[in-house]
Amino acid sequence: MQEYLKKARGGRVVQTPFLEADALDELRRMARQEGICLETFGGLPMASRQVAVLFPDHIPAVADPTRVVFLAFEGDLEALEDRLRSAVEPGLLGDLDEVKEGFLLATLSRGLKTLQDAGIPAKEAAPEQLPRSRERTRSVVVPSLRVDVVGAKGFGVSRTYFAQGIKAGKVKLHGKTVSARDEMVEGDYLLAEGLGSLVVRKVLGQTKRGNVKLEVEVRR
Repeated sequence: MQEYLKKARGGRVVQTPFLEADALDELRRMARQEGICLETFGGLPMASRQVAVLFPDHIPAVADPTRVVFLAFEGDLEALEDRLRSAVEPGLLGDLDEVKEGFLLATLSRGLKTLQDAGIPAKEAAPEQLPRSRERTRSVVVPSLRVDVVGAKGFGVSRTYFAQGIKAGKVKLHGKTVSARDEMVEGDYLLAEGLGSLVVRKVLGQTKRGNVKLEVEVRR
């Protein structure tokens, strides 16, 4: 993190690779302390992995560096994740969404070229393939059905941040406040103050690694 801040202190526009929510939270805190502007871009709505762009306050706006590509892949989510990790460095991989006849992946320009060079059929997603910005139905893989795990994954925030909201009484399951250890089931409706609502549409089953695959709908 210090490497990016050091470059930004000199008045440069600095772009990070894709970062997890916890790392983004820490970078936001450090940038705020130093008076450095920061914007994040995930490519897909409510993305949990995002790119941060740091810049001095005299610059009015910065461009979104992310690109969303369509992957025509025949296989499950975990199999595709394994193939992507073997071909592309982690910093070029954003969120991955399962859609009709394939997957959507948030990446960067260099990531798209790397995918194509590796023989993975990837092309820029068409506008009609992109999800709506304020509503997102997606498949997610989580290690458990705990409220803090599902909520953090669905809303694209860190588990620590979401757990703080639960502790403050800002998260409700069917209108009742919850604890982090409460578990969700198919059909559950979660409301998180300041983030929106989440519905577990389907429990799609257990993956080969013992995780749980869900279909969730998130609205903001």
